[in-house]
Amino acid sequence: MRPVPAVARCAAALVLLSLVTAGCSGSTATGQAKPTREATDTAYYRCLEDQGIPLDTTGDGGLRVKKGQNNDTAILAAEKECVGLQPSPTTVPASEEDMERARKLSACLREHGVKGYPEPGPDGAAPLSGEMAHAMKTNPDYRKANRVCDPRPAGDTVVGG
Repeated sequence: MRPVPAVARCAAALVLLSLVTAGCSGSTATGQAKPTREATDTAYYRCLEDQGIPLDTTGDGGLRVKKGQNNDTAILAAEKECVGLQPSPTTVPASEEDMERARKLSACLREHGVKGYPEPGPDGAAPLSGEMAHAMKTNPDYRKANRVCDPRPAGDTVVGG
């Protein structure tokens, strides 16, 4: 695994430094500033950009991967390089309706050959291992199962989340 590019490390350090000096974040028990969710997201997406993945800016100023301009192989390679900067998902309990939908999706995927697909957690997301997430994106049989089991348009489908 290659190290995180110097530009991404520098950007993350500058963001953290600005948070510390501006006092914009909370502090840990040791008194060190912890980066905000926005700063963590920005560092991750800038790392993806450094790996050649084109980005869009959302209406609220956030970053996201530009749709329709990447291939799975390039995104997977960039995600591997930037994994250390990937923000942790926030957990919000899902409604009972969302949980039922998530349980049905997990069961359907397993019935259609996705061996070992997990049950959803309390937030309704299925916690996928890196190996499973990779297989869901690259294995044609798993992708087909996802299309069968989750009829939402491809842009709305969130495998494992």
